Amino acid sequence: MPHKRNSALIGAGAALAVTLLVWAGMALRDNRLEAALMRADPDRIPAVPPLSQLAVSLAKPAYRAHCARCHGADLQGNPELGAAKLTGSPRLYGSGKVSDFERTIAYGIRSGAPKAWNLADMPAFGRAPDPATVHKVPPLSPSEIDDLTDYVLSLGRKPADPDATLRGRALFADKGQCFDCHSGDGKGDSAIGAPDLTDDVWLYGDGSRDAIIQSISRGRHGTCPAWENRLSPATIRALSVYIYTRSHPRDPS
Repeated sequence: MPHKRNSALIGAGAALAVTLLVWAGMALRDNRLEAALMRADPDRIPAVPPLSQLAVSLAKPAYRAHCARCHGADLQGNPELGAAKLTGSPRLYGSGKVSDFERTIAYGIRSGAPKAWNLADMPAFGRAPDPATVHKVPPLSPSEIDDLTDYVLSLGRKPADPDATLRGRALFADKGQCFDCHSGDGKGDSAIGAPDLTDDVWLYGDGSRDAIIQSISRGRHGTCPAWENRLSPATIRALSVYIYTRSHPRDPS
């Protein structure tokens, strides 16, 4: 009996040793892949399956823990919060590269971080500008806001009053200074985060007349925190790759 017991203990010890060696080997492999993830050009990672797969596996729990509450479990955003849709196009900031996502996650939007996206800020045209802000654009009257709303509706090829649209177009190009961020044709500017007004993708609200009036009257100042001091660089890069792959499910690159 003692001999059998000793043999069993030796067998169990050997099995445990093998298991530990396997785990150690896997950990070493993952550590090497994680190091490779950080050494690689971020925009080339989606073309390297081992790195891309590692990034997605790292990103999923991090996304659920830190991002889903605003951007949704399916990455479709939340127009009540002004949390952008993270899949498909158009892009609010940048051109949709992994490196663009990485910058946004690391430094945030209007987060106070020195490298945050903070050039575009929608003033509230329904009231006089706050002396403490950089915006000195004069307020618009309720009728002017209505006219400007008709013009924005027309940009998206929605029903709008023709006369009000003409007046709104003049306001867009002059008094309202809307062209300065949204560009003269209303297609926005992803270099500063000014949304395209000609499509049917809305950062805030549903694109209805009332929702547009709310945005013009009250202004919009959405924020995204800077995660550079909260998440590891590898996790930030993994999240960036994950968002990219969700937007390019069939993209071989």
